[in-house]
Amino acid sequence: MTVSNLTFIGSLTDDGKPLTCTARFLTGETSKSATLHIKKYDKPVEERDLHENDGTRVLAADVPFRYNALTRSCVVIPCSFQGDELLTRGIWSKKTGGVVFHNGRSHVLDHFKDRTRLLGNLNEGNCSLEIDDIKPFDNGPFCFHAEKENEKYRFNNSCVFIVMKASPEKPVMTPVPAEVDAGSTISVSCSVSHTCPSHPPVFAWSVSNLTSEDTHTLTTQGVWKVTSTITFLVEGGDGVKSLTCTATFWRGKQQASTVKRSLWDRLSR
Repeated sequence: MTVSNLTFIGSLTDDGKPLTCTARFLTGETSKSATLHIKKYDKPVEERDLHENDGTRVLAADVPFRYNALTRSCVVIPCSFQGDELLTRGIWSKKTGGVVFHNGRSHVLDHFKDRTRLLGNLNEGNCSLEIDDIKPFDNGPFCFHAEKENEKYRFNNSCVFIVMKASPEKPVMTPVPAEVDAGSTISVSCSVSHTCPSHPPVFAWSVSNLTSEDTHTLTTQGVWKVTSTITFLVEGGDGVKSLTCTATFWRGKQQASTVKRSLWDRLSR
């Protein structure tokens, strides 16, 4: 018997569409279909208090309730809280049960072992979590809680749902000057957003003899923009006819942007 397993990222536009599996034989083929049912994740208005009356102390955290991640790459979930307590252990768990990160590796679900780490310093109110090698089904929700010796702490607004992206964003390139004299230098920038600041995208350009500078900017909560700015010499005659900026994300996924040949041709006139 032959078995085919499929893992994919569904979007809201796939709701109601059929998913069909077709087996082809030398003498023909057979198919089986099922209808996809995909719904939008909405932040609950009220959540049942699983720790009510168990002595757990309640604090407030700042965690985005929905967050994007690129599969196979990493994601850093921003998390912060205020308080004077010197917490000794930060824990991230699936809302449905199961530990995602714990100081004691034996407590962590096998699926997440060696893929998660706490980037922040709890004593500074930073509980940010990194999940590496993101899988399509690592969508959570994931919730943060903590301990101090025998005391337990939970946090309001501490759960996040991960929205998976199969492909990275396409880099955005600044406009190229319409006319440049051969032998002169020009500067061009290329930017892309990401949610993996511990392993940001790396840029490559299709021209040589350049100088480059990368800058990293936090745009919104946990969303970063990395910009590569290059300065290079414009050759005449049979020089460069196009310019491509390629962003390589952590663990290999790539996206590129290219200046159209019709525009770039004017640079070598």
